[in-house]
Amino acid sequence: MFFSRKKEETYPIGQEIPLKRSDNYRFLDSITVHALKTGRTRMMILAYTFLLLFGIVEARLFEQTIIRYTERKHHEIKLTIHEPVKRADITDRNGILLATSLPIVDLYVDARYMPDADEVANALMNIFPDLKKDELLKKLQSKKSFEYIRRNLTPQEEYQVNALGYPQLGFINSERRVYPQSHLYSHLLGFTNIDNQGIAGLEKQYDQKLADTDKSPLVLSVDARIQEIVRDELMSAIEKFSADGAVGIVMDVKNAEILAMVSLPDFDLNKMPIDANKIPMNKATLGMYELGSVMKPFTVAFGLQSGLIKENSKIEAYDPYQLSKGRKITDFHAENRILSVTEVLVYSSNIGTAKIAQMLGPTLHKSYLNNLHFLNPLPLALPEKGKPIVQKKWDMVETATIGYGYGLAVSPLHMVAGFAALINGGFYMTPTFIKDANKDAVLEQVITPEVSKKMRYFLRAVAEIGSGKRANVEGLNVIGKTGTAQMQDPTNGKYIEGKVRNSFISAFPMDKPKYIVYVMIENPAKKKEYSYYNTAGWNACPTGGRIIQQIAPVLGVKPAERAELPPYVNEAYEYLKNKKKR
Repeated sequence: MFFSRKKEETYPIGQEIPLKRSDNYRFLDSITVHALKTGRTRMMILAYTFLLLFGIVEARLFEQTIIRYTERKHHEIKLTIHEPVKRADITDRNGILLATSLPIVDLYVDARYMPDADEVANALMNIFPDLKKDELLKKLQSKKSFEYIRRNLTPQEEYQVNALGYPQLGFINSERRVYPQSHLYSHLLGFTNIDNQGIAGLEKQYDQKLADTDKSPLVLSVDARIQEIVRDELMSAIEKFSADGAVGIVMDVKNAEILAMVSLPDFDLNKMPIDANKIPMNKATLGMYELGSVMKPFTVAFGLQSGLIKENSKIEAYDPYQLSKGRKITDFHAENRILSVTEVLVYSSNIGTAKIAQMLGPTLHKSYLNNLHFLNPLPLALPEKGKPIVQKKWDMVETATIGYGYGLAVSPLHMVAGFAALINGGFYMTPTFIKDANKDAVLEQVITPEVSKKMRYFLRAVAEIGSGKRANVEGLNVIGKTGTAQMQDPTNGKYIEGKVRNSFISAFPMDKPKYIVYVMIENPAKKKEYSYYNTAGWNACPTGGRIIQQIAPVLGVKPAERAELPPYVNEAYEYLKNKKKR
C-alpha cells in the first residue's frame, strides 16, 4: 500500500516516440558507448580550460590597461608636476578685463613604453616644426615616466596629436594667462611664467592673492579709456618727433590713484620674447632721470614755505651767473633783468631758481625734498621701482643745480606724486594702482595750503603765457610746467650735446585740481617745422595738451570761465604785453 507501480506511458497511434537520455546508447555496443562518453568528457574539460584561460587573460588586460594605467597616471604624474595654478582675473576700475586665464592642455610622453622614438619624433615634428629633433629624441628615449613635450597646445594641435594614435603621448589640463588688451598694460600688469606664476609687474606683486581660492578679481585703479588715449598720443609723438621713447601718467589728485601709466616702448603680453633682457624697461617707475625745469616749482615752493621769499619778491637774473670758479649758469631765454617769482617760472629761469635754492642752503633744501619722498624709493605695490640717484656731495653748488633740475635723478612717478602735494593743498599720498586703496590713508601735510594755492597761480601763468601755453586747453584752466634736460652718456656720465629728455607736468582745473597729466619724451629730433627746436614746449607740452583735451570729457570735467589771478601774478602778464608793444 506504500508503493505504487510506475505508470506506464502510452502513446496514441502515429505519434513519434521521443528518445530519452538513457536511450542515446540503446543500440550501441558497450565499447562505442565508453568511447563517446570519454570524448564528451574531454571536450568539456578542454572547453572549460580555454574559458578559464581567456578569463585570466581578460582580467590581466583589464588590470594593466585600465586599473594600473589610471593609478599610474594619477600617481606618477602628480609626483612629477605641479597642479596648474588657478589665477583670478584682473580688471580696470570699470570692470574691463585686463588679464584672465583660459583652459589649455600640455603634451607629455611616457617614454618607458616608446616603441619607435624616431617615428614618433618625425610625426611630432610635422605638428610642431619649431621643435629641435635631437632634444625631442632625447626625451622620447629617456625611459622616464613623464617628460614634457609641449606646453600650451591649441585645440587644433591637441586634435592632431590625438590623431597620431600613440598611447605613449598624453595630455594634462592646465591654464594659460591671456591679456585681452595686448600692449596696453604690459609694464603695469607684468606677466606669468609657464607654470602660471607671476614673475613681473602686478602679476608678481599680487601673485598670492591672484592664486588664492577666493578667485575674486583684482580691481585696479586704471581706466582703460584713459590708458588708450595716453598710449595713442605718446605713440603719435614718438613718430612725429622721431623720439626714442615716452612716458605718460594720469593720476587722480584727491586719492593718488593712477588712472593711466604708459611706458614706451612696450611689448605684447601675449607674445613674450624668449630673452628676458629684450623686454623694455618700465621708465615710469624704474627709470631714474634728471628731469630739468619741472623741478623749479618745488624750489620756489620751498622758498615760500621757508619764508625766505614772498610771492612778490624780486630775484636778480642777470645772465650769466657765476656759480663757482669755472662754472657759470645761463638761461635758455635770458631776460637779463630782475624777475618776479612768477616770471622766474614763466621764463623758466635757471639763474632765478638757483639763487632761491641757495637761499635755502643744502640742509633745508634736502629736508624739503625728503618730505616729498624725492630721496627714497616710493613704497609702490610694484616690483619694478627704482631708487633716486642722490649726489654724495651736496654743497651750495649741488643745491643750486638741483634747484633747477640737475644733480638729482628721480622717476616720473616720483615727480607726479610730489606735484600732487604741491597743488592739492599740500598733502602727500603714495600713488596706488589699486582702486580705493587710499580711501583710509593718513594724509601727510608737507606744504601749507597757502603756499599750495600760490603755486597754482604761478603755474597757471606758465600755462597761459609761458612755455606751457601749447597745452592751454580752453575752459579747463590748465596749470603746468615744462622741463628740458640734457641726457647723459651711460658709459661715462657726460652730457650729450643736443640729446634731451623733455617733460611736461600739468593739472586741471586750477582752482580745485582733479587730475595730473605727466608726459616725458626721450630724445626728440630737431624738426624744420618746429624751427629746429627740440625743447619740451614744442613736443612734450602739446602732447600733454592733446591728452588733457581728450580725457577731460571722459572724466566729466566741465569747461569753466577763465580763472582770476592775483596782482603779483598779473604783473607778468602786463610786462609781457608791454614788451610786445615795444
